[in-house]
Amino acid sequence: MKKIYILAVAAIFSTAAIAQVSEQGNAELVGTKNISTVKNLNNKAATDTCGWVPNASKWLPGEFALGGTVTLYGYTGGGSVFGTNISTNELDVCGQGYLNLGAATFGIEGILVGFYRKDEVTGNGTADFELWSSAANKAYGNSSGSMAQDEIGPDALLASVTVPIASVDTNWFSLTYGAFSSTVLISGTNFVTAVNSINIKTATDTVGIASDQLGEGFRMAYHLAGVNGNWYITNDLFGNSLDNNVAIFAVIDDNFVGVEDHDFYNNMQLSAYPNPAVNEATIAYNLNEDMDNVTLVVYDMTGKEVYNKVYGNQVKGSYKVSLDMSDYTSGNYFYSLIGNGNRFTKRMVVVK
Repeated sequence: MKKIYILAVAAIFSTAAIAQVSEQGNAELVGTKNISTVKNLNNKAATDTCGWVPNASKWLPGEFALGGTVTLYGYTGGGSVFGTNISTNELDVCGQGYLNLGAATFGIEGILVGFYRKDEVTGNGTADFELWSSAANKAYGNSSGSMAQDEIGPDALLASVTVPIASVDTNWFSLTYGAFSSTVLISGTNFVTAVNSINIKTATDTVGIASDQLGEGFRMAYHLAGVNGNWYITNDLFGNSLDNNVAIFAVIDDNFVGVEDHDFYNNMQLSAYPNPAVNEATIAYNLNEDMDNVTLVVYDMTGKEVYNKVYGNQVKGSYKVSLDMSDYTSGNYFYSLIGNGNRFTKRMVVVK
């Protein structure tokens, strides 16, 4: 019995040791860039990401890079904190969590990622853009004073799409889009968007993903440690030095929260028709309350604004905008309605 007891105690301490991985001191700030002054992006505003950037009263986190500055973090000795790196803890999967505070129901059709670097040694690498459900007690963190699995974190993999490294766009500040084979329904739950770069590293290629400034996060950036299969809050894993958001965004399906629906997203409904469009389209939106600084923006996959109209203050009601798209090339476009500092983004397609 004594020998069995000793083995049991050893097993407990072994498990605890596996959970106690640390990356303190391994994050290196390699650069910062200002979104609002990037050349050839038509003076994009600080929040001009195609991402899902809702009001913090309904969702967390809110705007990405609210201060207008994007940070680029390398990993000590080689690679990037968010992306591929040489960590012995195998930190090649990172994610960004979202809390569905309003318990809304909607569909997610794909993921946008803001890469800042890539190195194609073989060019054979692929990344998986992933969508995970989120639940309590799934991630390790040290909010209680010691590292414990008592934090909200990724739970179950809901969907994934494989993106070859050749398709990764690093022209600043561009976004790489990956569409799921079918829309994933989110019914009032939290979720995490993630990038799995393991196959890129296996192919000896490398990638790096941008993040916003320190202090703009909500302790909802995550890393999966391949060495033990556990998820960790990135800030806590790196010694409380990386409290920021990662540029991994969800795209809401155009069939949800449209002008014919009952639900509102941040007091807005938004639709575009026809979709796909050829030479012209109509963007329709409903406001459930009076709003300030209403703006409609359309931009292509390179992040370039192709339409920007500021309407200022608008009262509660229904609105329609006609777009001349005769000069638009074929491809994906993202249209954003902004009001009261909130943003609602959807995708439309142009075919020629």
